[in-house]
Amino acid sequence: MTIRYSPLVRDALDHGYPVLALETANITHSMPRPLNLEMAQAVQQQILASDVVPAAIAVIDGDLVIGLTDDELARIANEPGTVRVSISDLPVVETRKLTGGTALAAAVHLAHRAGIKVCATTGLGGVHRASKSGNLIQESSDLMALSTHPLVLVTSGVRPMLDVAATLERLETMGIPVLGYRTSHFPSMYQADTGYEVDHQVTDPSEVADIARARDELGLGQSLLVANPTPPELQVDDYQSRVSEAAEIASNLPAPQGPEDTQVLLASFEEATKGRARELNTELYRRNVALGAQIAKELATTPHYTD
Repeated sequence: MTIRYSPLVRDALDHGYPVLALETANITHSMPRPLNLEMAQAVQQQILASDVVPAAIAVIDGDLVIGLTDDELARIANEPGTVRVSISDLPVVETRKLTGGTALAAAVHLAHRAGIKVCATTGLGGVHRASKSGNLIQESSDLMALSTHPLVLVTSGVRPMLDVAATLERLETMGIPVLGYRTSHFPSMYQADTGYEVDHQVTDPSEVADIARARDELGLGQSLLVANPTPPELQVDDYQSRVSEAAEIASNLPAPQGPEDTQVLLASFEEATKGRARELNTELYRRNVALGAQIAKELATTPHYTD
């Protein structure tokens, strides 16, 4: 396996500076051009401004790259034919010298291999709702990745249109602690309270870091899932109605398979909210990145990166 680091990330890891891992399938497959590159560049600058090193993780011509240069970021944002890389795809894309953006499970695996302790994203994948057509219930590889990689992951809860109760049950079965950041309620993207409670409430980044260190001392191998609640101004109005509308839109489309199912569900939700969900997505991402950067600084040997 060829893992290549940007000079900035390599230096940060060598000297114990805080590093924040980022997936890149949101750049290659979730956001339209040119908004995808604009978002990626803004997030990179936001992280650097907080004295933390950003580590966007992607595959470039078969190389597994941790920390993209400006040119590499522009390439995956603009190049047609990039692939969406999940954890099961990693050996294939490396062998075939492909270029693509990492989905969360792949980013978590590579971040752990690199020694990065914190990752931030928007929403977590989970257990899908049962289909009217009787298809098998699908489950995101995100959950298995979190059960075997001891990172801290900051999210806005689960992605829309998932089975929240089933997802929480699977997280419990896999031994993945769910920590509500200053909340006792479990959120989903665009909804502050799904009606379910979290395992534990945490009050600040230092407490999350203390729990992560205690987990490591106990030899536990699961990630900590930090649920950063959606603020009122970023909630989608009439959420359940929009979810029902999106489910109806999705049911009239050809049945996708595997990870493409998630993309169809998200696109259907975008349509049901008339694009409002996409507008909010960037704000949620930046909030989670800000919290992830704070936690990374608490866990770093040298808490502030200065160039």
